[in-house]
Amino acid sequence: MLDISKLRNNFEEISKRIRTRNRPYEQLDEFKLIDTKWRKATTQLQKLNADRNALSNQIGELIKNNKITEVNKIKTKVQKLKIRIEKLSIQQAKLDKQLKEIVFSIPNIPDKSVPLGKDENDNVEIRKWGEPTKFDFKPLTHWELAEKLDLADFERASKLSGSRHTVFKKDGAKLLRAIRDFTLDMHVKKASYIELQPPVLINPDILYGTGHLPKSKEDMFETMNGQFLSPTEEVPLTGYYRNEIIDEKQLPIHLTASTVSFRSEAGSAGKDVRGVIRQHQFYNTEMVCICKPEQSMDELEKMTSECEAVLKALEIPYRVITLCTGDMGSAAIKTYDVEVWFPCNEKYREISSCSNCDDYQARGSMIKYRDSKTKKTEFVHTLNGTGTSLNRLWVAIIENYQLHDGSIRIPDKLRKYFDNQEFIK
Repeated sequence: MLDISKLRNNFEEISKRIRTRNRPYEQLDEFKLIDTKWRKATTQLQKLNADRNALSNQIGELIKNNKITEVNKIKTKVQKLKIRIEKLSIQQAKLDKQLKEIVFSIPNIPDKSVPLGKDENDNVEIRKWGEPTKFDFKPLTHWELAEKLDLADFERASKLSGSRHTVFKKDGAKLLRAIRDFTLDMHVKKASYIELQPPVLINPDILYGTGHLPKSKEDMFETMNGQFLSPTEEVPLTGYYRNEIIDEKQLPIHLTASTVSFRSEAGSAGKDVRGVIRQHQFYNTEMVCICKPEQSMDELEKMTSECEAVLKALEIPYRVITLCTGDMGSAAIKTYDVEVWFPCNEKYREISSCSNCDDYQARGSMIKYRDSKTKKTEFVHTLNGTGTSLNRLWVAIIENYQLHDGSIRIPDKLRKYFDNQEFIK
């Protein structure tokens, strides 16, 4: 969530920058309206309390001088003021609650370095690695390869759980497990991340803290007891430190996890209906960084390079783009997407997204550190990155590594997970 005081005192400038996200954000106007009422109530309360205190101070002097009649008159005035103060305090508390609810629905302020734009067409490519894979035969789609080599069962998955589900099987399941272990090994062994295995059932206060509620409720699965299935591992990894003050010496903290996530894919009807690109249940290896404010932009570059390192090791062509203001997630101030080459689509598609959320999630989750010099507590900055979407990496491997006979060459770095097997046939 945003800093209410910062928004209140710099409303016009902040509103202008937030609206570069290419949405009207009526809640900004609602905030201004409610905030005006809150300020008025606060000013009135301050005056009423000052008047009551002044009258109360007179009572002592009047009692000393035995002016009982005047004392009773002032007590009557004080009692009336007390009733007015109580009513106005209730009104102010109600307005304060409304302000906090509104602020939870307002997105973060885009960094000034983020390109202005309406949607994905205005994103800016900043670098590429590798050449798009070319074949001397017509390549098969990943679902055609999966069916031919018995790597996944879409029909029975639909019987079990409905559309947008997959049963990975045989070498397909083994490949998913291999890339899961490989990505974790890259982050833990190479980049010294701390590995966690968090629960997938998440309390709503954690989702409010990370900015996923109330904005993305329609895209999540809610359980009967009011908890939610994790929409991304960013949520439990960030929420892990909720309501804590972290020792400054521990910062920056780097966490990683690879587990299952769930999304309803609201609004995606007709998109990627075949294969495993867009699923209700999917697998990611996620990274989260918790750091001091002055470290966060450098950490964003570092996190992105760690995502790239995975793809370089697997020799899969990719590019890195900076998302424009209109395409960023609501909690981010700046985001890099890493997109891999999918031969059958003949285009790059997102496989990783790395975002700097500055103190937006930390403020919502109350995660602070104590500054060793000032001894004051300050909000940390949080970053998150999909180390890789394992579903999409699975697709990228079998499509880019397919051979003319319909088999798949296993990337060199993954063969140790296959007992040095070279091909999936």
